[in-house]
Amino acid sequence: MISRIKHWILPFFSLNKSEQYGILVLTVIVLLLILTNLLMPLFVSPGQNTHLEAFKNEIEAFKQIQQSKHDSIYIEDLQNSGMLEMEIALQKIKPIPFNPNKLPDEIWLKMGFTPTQVKNIKNYEAKGGKFYRKEDVKKLYSISDAEYQLIEPYIQIKSPYQTKPAKENPKFIKTESKRILPTEINSADAGVLENNLGINPWLAKRVIDYRTLLGGFRHVEQLLEVYGMKPETWEKIIPFISVDTLLIIKIDLNAVTFKELLRHPYFDYETTKSIIDTRKKIKSYSSLDQLHQVPLITDSIFQRIAPYFFIQE
Repeated sequence: MISRIKHWILPFFSLNKSEQYGILVLTVIVLLLILTNLLMPLFVSPGQNTHLEAFKNEIEAFKQIQQSKHDSIYIEDLQNSGMLEMEIALQKIKPIPFNPNKLPDEIWLKMGFTPTQVKNIKNYEAKGGKFYRKEDVKKLYSISDAEYQLIEPYIQIKSPYQTKPAKENPKFIKTESKRILPTEINSADAGVLENNLGINPWLAKRVIDYRTLLGGFRHVEQLLEVYGMKPETWEKIIPFISVDTLLIIKIDLNAVTFKELLRHPYFDYETTKSIIDTRKKIKSYSSLDQLHQVPLITDSIFQRIAPYFFIQE
């Protein structure tokens, strides 16, 4: 019985020389593959993977910059055609008190209008156009409703029918120097700023508006960012100003929307888009230091914007 089983099984294990050679070659190949896999880390420089990753990051940054440029051109086209919406206009337009009649080009540009818009305004004036009322500015097709709403409070046009007040006799004019009082800049309202610091009502309102957009002042130098704040006025009032940074309203970096972030004075369209795109890429920010990964944000920009963010635990 056993001999029969051997006679039946043994033929399956008997190999000729060709088959034996094939198995030997196959075994050698398998061993070489195993050795290659084990020894590969010894011959491949770790820096090669790092360089590859850096190259990929550069490509991604380049794509984002190109997209930002495309978006900038698109926004400028909207602005030139008078179709700019309020969210973008808040970032572009920085009005100061002005008379639009024969206003120098550089002032229009300083307020955030494009060269094309300024050219259209000058063409209007060259054809005999004149601004008699604030509403006349609104008639310019290249200025959107949003832009007009922002600049309207700052338009100062003297009516030709306005009568001049009678001059007072200097002998009967009482002059007294207004006393400047200590003021905490993050809690004071416009009335307090006007009364305590002796600044104009429109400038006091502008300080409050800018503080609201910022979320609060961190230092007195930021007052120079307020349009209309003259250096001599600033130097006069800063000895009396204190800043309570605990009153700053910070932004949740992982919850803020694109439109909300764009309203902040320190974030233009390109930077806002980069911050939001990076957040989508990494799912969420775990620390403020990750803002360094955002394209367009340099160390100086980081130092400027980081105090206005927080990350919800």
